Amino acid sequence: MRTYSNLCERSQHNNVPQSLILHHLTHYAEDTRAGAPNPNITFVGISYSDASLSEAAIEFLLEAACRYNMESYILLSERDAKFSLDQKIYMLAQHWYLPLGQGGSLRQPQCANLIHISQTPGHREMLNLTMSRMIKTGEMNLLPTRTRNEAPNNPLDPNNRIAKIKRVREYQRQMIRDITNKQSRRFLKRNDSTVPTSETHMIPSDNHGPKNGEKFHAICANGLQRSRYWENRPHRNYYDTFSTVLLPNTWLHLESKRMIPRGDLEGENITLAKMSQQEALNWFLSEGTKNHKGTYEPVPVRSCFGGLALYRADVWLHDDCRYDLYNKDLDVYRGKQEQHTCEHIVLHECLRQQISLRIAVQPDLLTLWHLM
Repeated sequence: MRTYSNLCERSQHNNVPQSLILHHLTHYAEDTRAGAPNPNITFVGISYSDASLSEAAIEFLLEAACRYNMESYILLSERDAKFSLDQKIYMLAQHWYLPLGQGGSLRQPQCANLIHISQTPGHREMLNLTMSRMIKTGEMNLLPTRTRNEAPNNPLDPNNRIAKIKRVREYQRQMIRDITNKQSRRFLKRNDSTVPTSETHMIPSDNHGPKNGEKFHAICANGLQRSRYWENRPHRNYYDTFSTVLLPNTWLHLESKRMIPRGDLEGENITLAKMSQQEALNWFLSEGTKNHKGTYEPVPVRSCFGGLALYRADVWLHDDCRYDLYNKDLDVYRGKQEQHTCEHIVLHECLRQQISLRIAVQPDLLTLWHLM
């Protein structure tokens, strides 16, 4: 089984406590079937440029590669030769993971080759790829007749930030699918047991949903934000409200940022919808109360992300779902400023229809946003 972890670097202040996260990921990806191979985790992520990836994220990718043999694919919008990320990774790998006493010229630790850095195509090519998919599926016929750029939630909007992210994420997903298909063919020729499969087993774990006891297709991080206000009384908040929808249909995005008022979604719990970000953090910790082993239980939700999410391979690579899918029904989750629905909600709503997606937030799988 191959498991994909979708790691997003929205800003250079999204930092990751790597040892704890890697512990969680190996736990969730472990396949407990007799004779199963070791956990096979691949990280995929996006960032703006070589210089925008945080130091903590680079350390995380290096530790994943050099200590856990985990592969990474990082997609950048712009490249900067002066701050080459490839060069930095090679240098740090030599510094941290090349054994002392080698003598002579430095050689390159092989683990650094597990981190692949590439650049997205130009905006026009990305737009054409999305347009081609929309024509093929008939989505183009669903777009409002008004000027396309003015249509809400339009994945073909050339300038909208969220629309661009949707196109980049989908380009990367298709890229990974192509890589996986090539590897599958190679592994099959070798009759190798580590071939990525589409078997129906879930992400195995000792942790189950506190209410239904079911395993999950995907697990999200609990993205924390240190408050920027009241510096004399700092506190932590739950950050990623834009992507987070509780069951059955309560969107945590703040009232001031939603297109529709809290409580107006079908089945929305207005009490939960009105939670502040600090109250949302406390709610997740309460719902995922520590079990007898001293760890938190995952909290089932409708959608989430939090800066990092762990998906079963055949779920994330599902043929009929995309980040840049157009669905007018998802307009209700639009943000005021972006006029777009979060790309994670778009993918998860499609997966809910296709496979009855089961996804959860793991309260102690932490990422840190806006470190000051």
